[in-house]
Amino acid sequence: MVNNHFLLLLLIPIATFPQRLVIQDLQTKSPLTGVNIYSANHGTTTDTNGICNLQEFPIKDEITISHIGYETIKITKKDLPDTLYLQATNVPIKGVSVISFKSKKERKRYNKLERDVIRVYPYAVLVGRLLQEYSAVMDSIAELSFFKRRREKKKVFTAIEDQLIATYGKQVRRLTKNQGRILIRLVDRETNFTSHQIIKDFRGFFSAGFWQLTARLFGHNLKSNYNPEFGEDKLIEHILNTRIGK
Repeated sequence: MVNNHFLLLLLIPIATFPQRLVIQDLQTKSPLTGVNIYSANHGTTTDTNGICNLQEFPIKDEITISHIGYETIKITKKDLPDTLYLQATNVPIKGVSVISFKSKKERKRYNKLERDVIRVYPYAVLVGRLLQEYSAVMDSIAELSFFKRRREKKKVFTAIEDQLIATYGKQVRRLTKNQGRILIRLVDRETNFTSHQIIKDFRGFFSAGFWQLTARLFGHNLKSNYNPEFGEDKLIEHILNTRIGK
């Protein structure tokens, strides 16, 4: 005989929240690839089928959903539907900031830069926030002897690395060479320190020199400063202002 209490449990509606989200274009209903989905501590992107996994996001997390050429949405996980439709929109231009292109090749290159900036920007923001959170710890470490100070700095740096990987692990490991270079630029923008300065401060001169050499082998320069008035950095700043509002 079936237990009556068990039957009652089956009849009680259970609150469920989507662990898998499908994102599509509102008009065409086609899947959107590479949509950025992130909160303060977690992040992911949609695959070629417009699907992403939200299992790591807490129920009450406010999630930002951003994609090039579409309206940005902010919504808590508990309010998300199984399928979310994004509305296409024109890219807003602030003030007199206008980007013109001489050829389709230039336009294509800019579109790729825009995709890469939007993808890696959350990583740079997290690094900046974590460095700010550890600033008080770093001030206290400054009073220690040389070897103790170096050891404690290494612990803090490792904690920041672990948090970055824990939050964006798979995505961070999949960065292309170009995305890695852009991330270096954005870390400088968010922290006012070059990546070389950060590594040198936390891990000592030898490690900074090693990572600088490694970065140069892959076409990066950890010592370079972010300059929003010149070259590619100017384009990056334009993208952040018009697409993300930062």
